[in-house]
Amino acid sequence: MTNFPPAIRPVEFHTLTLTELHDLLALRSRVFVVEQRCPYPDIDGRDPGALHLIATDADGAIVGCARCLDPEGDGPDSPVSFGRLAVDPSQRSTGLGRALVAESLAVLADRWPGRDVVIGAQLYLERFYGSFGLVRDTEPYDDFGIPHIDMRLRR
Repeated sequence: MTNFPPAIRPVEFHTLTLTELHDLLALRSRVFVVEQRCPYPDIDGRDPGALHLIATDADGAIVGCARCLDPEGDGPDSPVSFGRLAVDPSQRSTGLGRALVAESLAVLADRWPGRDVVIGAQLYLERFYGSFGLVRDTEPYDDFGIPHIDMRLRR
């Protein structure tokens, strides 16, 4: 049974319950570490300052997530970013990934109007992110064994 469309809600890190934090990290681990066989350092110190987008199904289970990040620099031209976008296999091909990207871009535009958005994207997703107006900004590079590119949305 598919419980789509999941509800997507923004959550500040300090308001996450312990269960939500556990389930959020478990989803990211299942997708990035286990499914994609990529042992990368998920706990990178950026979660506490991020705004997390959490998608839950009708039963309240976390089935998708993304995190929106503040600008890394102090200047007015410092870009913002989103990442750690993961969708549970049970919700793939439902449009949830597209909804998470669209919501991430909307949140970033609202919180930091006029700032470019820069993401590190898995190379095979270039066309997907390109459909939102992001364009390749670097040559492919290896990120823990997975080909990536940086992509930019100019604002």
